[in-house]
Amino acid sequence: MAIRQYNPGYMPPATLALVALNVAIAIADIISGGVIEKLGWARGIDVQYGEYWRLFTCGWVHGSVMHIAFNAYGIYVLGSIVERLHGWKPTVIIYMVSLMGGSALAMAFMDPAIPLVGASGAAYGLFGAVLGFFYVKTGSLKGLVQIPAARMLLIWLAFGAYMSTRPGVSLLGHLGGFVPGVILGMFFEHKYKRELDLYNSLAAALVCVAIAGLTAFACAPFTRSTWYATRALHAYEDGDLERGDELLQEARGRNHTRAGEQNLLTHLTVWRRFHEELPKVYDMDALRLPLTHAAGITSSISPGMPYNFLRDPDAPEPLEPVDTGD
Repeated sequence: MAIRQYNPGYMPPATLALVALNVAIAIADIISGGVIEKLGWARGIDVQYGEYWRLFTCGWVHGSVMHIAFNAYGIYVLGSIVERLHGWKPTVIIYMVSLMGGSALAMAFMDPAIPLVGASGAAYGLFGAVLGFFYVKTGSLKGLVQIPAARMLLIWLAFGAYMSTRPGVSLLGHLGGFVPGVILGMFFEHKYKRELDLYNSLAAALVCVAIAGLTAFACAPFTRSTWYATRALHAYEDGDLERGDELLQEARGRNHTRAGEQNLLTHLTVWRRFHEELPKVYDMDALRLPLTHAAGITSSISPGMPYNFLRDPDAPEPLEPVDTGD
């Protein structure tokens, strides 16, 4: 068992590496004019289309200089504490699990046309791990409040919870990172004290299983209209118009109250209606316009409506989804 000793000169290698990687990607994104952000962000449309890796990469790209500045600072401060307490391996585990937890929970329920970016879920996971450590030390919420450092963290948590309800911030992304962080923080502290029991081990395992389940649902939400719409898009790409029409009809029969869902269905309907009449205009590139790739959202198009959806010429402006990105 490692012996904890205070060393003011200690430089936590894993934390520094995580901060450096996030900052390096942000600098590269600025130089690229935002291309890297779009290559890494996660939208339900893209993920359900088959770009599952975006659930991970979205945690490494940021939307602005202030966004990366706040996250990098939080990761450094909180990660340094966690790494001093548990070592570099648990720190990386908490970071990665919390990142995926935040991405999966947000992506499972947010508008499929809104991009999710940022390492906030991972940062909240480190936040939760520190609170989990204090909870194990005190054994109760009352004891937690009596520790000045823990009390200050709770105040910051309340402020963070309030800010998470603001437009453009993902409450689910933060929650999906924070909860695994608390449980894993308690797990590693019990393990350090050699007090690890079945309940703590089971809680940590259940967190991982829950994140895996949310990830699977975010990638293939069989109950959502967007899933059938992206399958229809695939069928149209393959030239199977009949199968695409069947899937599009199935998508229309599902709940599609969110703006991104409605706009995607309108896009496919308009493309299908004019594809045979004007094949040179309504071609495969036009079909793929909602997707984030060379034929869809390019580096010259900033995030915003209508994300290159085709519009019904006889209908009003497309609906604008509520921005719930990180």
